[in-house]
Amino acid sequence: MRKFWKYFFGTFKQGRYLLATFLTNAVLMCIVTVLANLLNTPELTYLNAFLAINYFGTMISFGVSQSTNIFVNQNISSKHKVRQYTSAGFYLSIAALCIFESILIAFPQFMMETLGDFVPNDYTFYYIMCGYLFLNGISNYMQDMLQALQKYKIEFFCEIMPIVVTIIGFVVLYFAGIYYLNYIAIVYIISGLVSVTMSAVSLFKDKRFKINIFDKLTIRFTKRQWAIMLTNFFTEVIWQIGYFATSMFLLRLNDGIFNTYAYLENVLDIFNGFLFAYIGITCIRITRCLGRNQFKKAQQHAKYSLIGTVVIWAGYFIVSVALIYPLAIGANNEYFNLMFYAVPCYAFIHLARFLAWNFSSYMLRLGGKCKNLLILEIFDAIYLFVLCALVKYIPVNIFLAYGIILVPELIKLVICYIIYKRKKWLANINENKNSLNNKIKCVIFDFDDTLYYGINWAFWYRMVGEWFDKHFENLSFEEKKTLLKKYGVRYRKQNFKLSDNVLCKLLIETEGSAKPWLEYRDKLEMHTEEKKGKAISKKELKRFAKLGKLYIVSNSRLANIKQTAEYYNIDLSLFEKIYVNDYDTNNTNKDKYFKEIMEENNLQPENVLVIGDSKQQDILPAKRLKMQYYKCKNGFKYLDVIE
Repeated sequence: MRKFWKYFFGTFKQGRYLLATFLTNAVLMCIVTVLANLLNTPELTYLNAFLAINYFGTMISFGVSQSTNIFVNQNISSKHKVRQYTSAGFYLSIAALCIFESILIAFPQFMMETLGDFVPNDYTFYYIMCGYLFLNGISNYMQDMLQALQKYKIEFFCEIMPIVVTIIGFVVLYFAGIYYLNYIAIVYIISGLVSVTMSAVSLFKDKRFKINIFDKLTIRFTKRQWAIMLTNFFTEVIWQIGYFATSMFLLRLNDGIFNTYAYLENVLDIFNGFLFAYIGITCIRITRCLGRNQFKKAQQHAKYSLIGTVVIWAGYFIVSVALIYPLAIGANNEYFNLMFYAVPCYAFIHLARFLAWNFSSYMLRLGGKCKNLLILEIFDAIYLFVLCALVKYIPVNIFLAYGIILVPELIKLVICYIIYKRKKWLANINENKNSLNNKIKCVIFDFDDTLYYGINWAFWYRMVGEWFDKHFENLSFEEKKTLLKKYGVRYRKQNFKLSDNVLCKLLIETEGSAKPWLEYRDKLEMHTEEKKGKAISKKELKRFAKLGKLYIVSNSRLANIKQTAEYYNIDLSLFEKIYVNDYDTNNTNKDKYFKEIMEENNLQPENVLVIGDSKQQDILPAKRLKMQYYKCKNGFKYLDVIE
C-alpha cells in the first residue's frame, strides 16, 4: 500500500494544474450563472436553453479528442505523427461541428420552439450563439490536445481566461444596464475567440512539437483507427443523450426527487474534478505504456487507478454526509427528509459510476474495445428512455427511483470487470499478429550513418579526395576527370565529393585491389572530426533484440567498424554476426548478404527488417527481396521504426 499512496499523491502532484482547472472552472461558472441572473433578463431561460444545446455540441469535439488522445500518446516519441494525428483530429472536429451547425441553422424554430418551448421575438441571438458554439467546439478540442500532451499549466490558462473574459463582459453589461440578449451573445463570441486564439498559439509555441493545426495532412487512418475514432465519438454523444434521459425520468417522476438529484450532481462536480484529474493522468500513462508494449506496467497503473477511484469516492461519501445534511436542514424539513434517503442511494450510484468510468476510460477505450463500450452506452440510453416512457407506471419512491437508475450502471460495471479480469483489453493489442513487432524475427542494420549518425562528412570527403590526388598524382587533370566521370563524380581541383565506396570500386577496377587505400585508412586516427556525431543507445538496440536476432551488414571494413563502435560505445556483442564487403568485386549492394541471413535463419522476407541510410545499398535490395525496410536519417528510435 505504501507504493500505492506514493502513486496516488504523485498523480495529483503531476496533475495539479489539471485539478486546478476543474475546480477553478466550476467556481467561475457559478459566478457566470449568478451574473446572468443579476441581469434580470426576461428571456434568461432562452440563454440557458441554448447553453444546454452548446454543452451537447461540445461532446462532438470531446469525442474526437478522446480518440486522437489515444493515437497521440501511443506515438508520443514520434514528433511527426503527433503533429499529424493532432491536425487530423482538428479537421474531423471541424467537419462534425459543421454538420451540427448546419442542423441548428437550418431548423431554428424546431430547435427552440418545438423542443425547447421558447418563442423568441428575434433569432439574431440564436445565430450569434451558433457561432459561439462552433468556436467553443474548436477550442475544446485544442485544449484536450494540450491535456493529451500533458501541458496542464498552459491548458489551465487557456480554459480559465475565456471564462474570466465572460465574467468581465457580464459585469460591464450589468453596470451599464444593458440587458439585450444580443449583447450577451457578443460577450460569449469574444470569449470564444480568446479561447481559440490562446489554444492555437499554445500548441504552435510548444517547444517539443510545435503543432500547426493547419498543417497539410499526409496521414491516413487504418480501418481499426477509424473504428476507434467513430466509436469514441458516438459513445460520448450517446452518453450525453443518456444523461438528459436520466434528468427527464426523475423530473417526470417527481419534482422533489429531481431537485435532490440535481443538487447532489452540482456538489459532485467538485469530486468529479479530483476523479477526472486522476483518471486523466492515469489514461495518459497507460496509453504510453501500451504504445511501448509495456503491458505489465500498464496493468500496474490500472490496478492503482481502481484503488484510487475508491479512495476518491470514499472522500465524496464522507463530505456529502458531513455537509449536505446541514445544508438541507437549512432549506426545509421536506427537502431534508428526501435528502436523508437520497444521499446514501446517490453515493452508491456514483460508486458504480466512478468504477465504470474508470474501467471504460482505459480498459475498453485504450485497449481498442471501443465497440463494446459503444454497445454498453446504447443499452444505457435505451434503458433510460424506456423508463421515461413507463414513468406513469412507476411508484414515486426515492429508493425505487435511484435503484432503477443504478441497474444499468451495475450491468456495465460487471461487464467491464469481466473484460478487465480476463485481460482482453491487453490481449487485443499484444496478440495482434498483423502488427510489425509480431512479424519481425530478425533485424539487419547498416553501420555508417545508421548505428551512428550526425557526422561531418565534408571532412571525410576532403580526406578521401586528398588521398586520391596523391595516389594518382601522375595523372593529368583531364585524366582524373575522365576516370571519375564513370562513377558519377565530378572532379575538381578541390572540394569534390568522393566517397570511400567509390574509391574502393575505382581501385579494384584500375589496380585489381583496394588494399593500398584500406591499409592507409586503418592506420589513420579515424573520426577526428566525425566524433561530433551520436550513436543509437544501447537501450534502443536491446528493444530491437527482443524482436529477434540482430545483424550488421556494412560496406565498411571490419577494423573500421570495431574502432568506431569502441569510440561510440556501441555494444557489438548484441549482434549475431557482422557482414562486411570484402571489395573483391565492384558490387557493393547487399542482396547476397540479406539472402544468406534469411537462409541461415529459415526466415521469410516479411520476417526480416532492414534499417539503413542508403537508398541504393540498403533500401532497394530489401525492396527487391520484399523485406521490411526503414530508411533512417539522423538516427532512429524503436517506436519510430515499429510504427
